[in-house]
Amino acid sequence: MLVSTVLAQRSVKKPRRAAPPNFQPNEFSGIFFSDALSQLQGDMPSVQSSLASNTKSDTESESNAAGSSIISATGNAIWKEIVSSSTIEDLIKESKTRLDGMITTPAKFSGGVVDARREFTLMASAMAVIAHYPEEIRWQSSAAYAQRVFARMAVNCKVGTQPVFNEAKLRQQDLQNLLKGTKLTGTADEVSWSDTADRGPTMQILEWALRENLIPSTNNANKFRDSQDDIVKYAELIAMFGNIIQQTGMTDADDAEYKQFAVVMTQSALDVARAARSNDAELARTAVGRIDKACSKCHETYR
Repeated sequence: MLVSTVLAQRSVKKPRRAAPPNFQPNEFSGIFFSDALSQLQGDMPSVQSSLASNTKSDTESESNAAGSSIISATGNAIWKEIVSSSTIEDLIKESKTRLDGMITTPAKFSGGVVDARREFTLMASAMAVIAHYPEEIRWQSSAAYAQRVFARMAVNCKVGTQPVFNEAKLRQQDLQNLLKGTKLTGTADEVSWSDTADRGPTMQILEWALRENLIPSTNNANKFRDSQDDIVKYAELIAMFGNIIQQTGMTDADDAEYKQFAVVMTQSALDVARAARSNDAELARTAVGRIDKACSKCHETYR
């Protein structure tokens, strides 16, 4: 059987193939370049430059998509376009309630010091916006001092020691006085934006507002309908911090790509707020998606 198989294989007729062409010397002279690379002009593109170009193009497209809420104001006037006084007031009241649950005993405070740092960062940032707000709003006469002491408190909340707990109790009393209408008095030295809104807790605030509030509230029509006031509030919170991270002195604020991500996030957040006010669930869902995409792309490059 093996012999017959081998013989059968040997008897297979090979197909006829065309003979290879026979070119004459210089037959294609003047048609093709002898060295194509020598004819190129400029630097050769790199993989890095191509990726950067694609990222910029994608980000600009996102910005154009969010263009319906492009901010027209400049300087301090921008804060009024981004966040309402009622939203700022609600954010401070709610943060105070959360802090009341954290600043109870030294042990509980020590165990939740990361959360306390986030809340005091939110408080200091809100007070900074109040201090720069282009019209008179609540707590404005106390805002500069409050910004300074809350920003310092946020820095100190990196540890949960007894002295830090004691300081937190004092800041808790300051908040209580503010809500009762008492003006805070003290040295109001100027505090930079970078010392007010450190990147770590600022990113935690943005993630919390987006993933625990906006996304769940816009992922179906019923939740959207029942949560429109909260959607406006958290969308304006994201827009507020989107503008804060662009301020002079903030980490990477002078990086064009980083700033573009912040612009997209801010504009899209304002689209979310506008959608909630006009009962447009689809616009809200789409704009939240743009915020999420901008954040994810930014996190791929910046930490």
